[in-house]
Amino acid sequence: MTATDGAAAGKRGPGGDLAVLLVRPLATGGLAAHVDHELRLLRAAGLTVHESTVQIPARPHPATDLRTVRTLRREARAHRPDAVHAHGLRAGALAALALPGRGRLVVTLHNRTLGSRGVRLIGRALLRIIARRADTILCVSPDLLEDARAAGAADVRYAVVPAPEHPAAGEGDPDPVAGALPVSEETPVLPEADPARLDVLVLARLAPQKGLDTVLDAAALLTSGRAGGAVRIRIAGEGPLRAPLESRIRQERLPVELLGHRSDVPALLAAADLVVSAAVWEGQPVALQEALRAGRAIVATDAGGTRWVTGDAAQLVPVGDAAALAAAVQRHRDPRVRHAAEQASRLRAAQLPTEQDLKRQLVDVLAGADRPG
Repeated sequence: MTATDGAAAGKRGPGGDLAVLLVRPLATGGLAAHVDHELRLLRAAGLTVHESTVQIPARPHPATDLRTVRTLRREARAHRPDAVHAHGLRAGALAALALPGRGRLVVTLHNRTLGSRGVRLIGRALLRIIARRADTILCVSPDLLEDARAAGAADVRYAVVPAPEHPAAGEGDPDPVAGALPVSEETPVLPEADPARLDVLVLARLAPQKGLDTVLDAAALLTSGRAGGAVRIRIAGEGPLRAPLESRIRQERLPVELLGHRSDVPALLAAADLVVSAAVWEGQPVALQEALRAGRAIVATDAGGTRWVTGDAAQLVPVGDAAALAAAVQRHRDPRVRHAAEQASRLRAAQLPTEQDLKRQLVDVLAGADRPG
């Protein structure tokens, strides 16, 4: 802890001597990175943070969920936290059931409930449980905020989700939660840039939510007849869809490369002409925040909180519309269009939330220092 952090903790004001129980689901990607980021910032601010030992899967299971509720009650008795912060719909609902009226409860909602009608009904029921019990609900996108208010929550706010800051040169290895993707020793050296080719970068987990089939559909449209010139699309990330994506890329001879996990995201961004996101839904995409900070031109689907992050700096297209995505990429072949977009990205980057904004919000809501009224 730094001298500044120690002084802050000794003030015994908001955040000083505050004990927090942190409850997270079994998750990877942006949600896990955000929770890791929170943990680091709160501990740096002098708070005592206990991580719950519960394992909360994405799907309900009565016996497992009952054990989770019992474990949370035991942990609350053992640690006596001033506040509990649960991440995700199921973690939030189970924490609400485990700790009725016992201290302050803050829940951050990260994802929409997608799927069958039955799945959505369960999601609404869980949200009502959270709305009745939680003191504050933080939402990563406008649609989640509207849902929470409709469920009757009294204190609903936008969650601050900044891209963690990369250390300056000479300060050691990149932070593993900084949006960087670990790279394997087998990662190939990328070929030299071709000035006649449009280099497109996608930073995404290889999962259904990221809309990568739409990226491949757009790649097929862009290369049909080669009327618009060469294009190369590189996708940095790993996930369960690698095999089917590889198969389709090979069979259709698409100009798409799967780079796997990467730790050199800043270098990849610097080498790209254009950053593309075809997500079906997003909260506050960290990858696009990094693209804005790198001053890259952006084309993205108008999904979830994407518009809230990019503002006017990105060209947004409808979700699942490969033709619109291809047309937007094609438009950015013009260097003048890319230059204007890069300037817009730099201006928007200056308006993005920072780590200090996140730390301030967390300390305030966990301490209840800025309760409405």
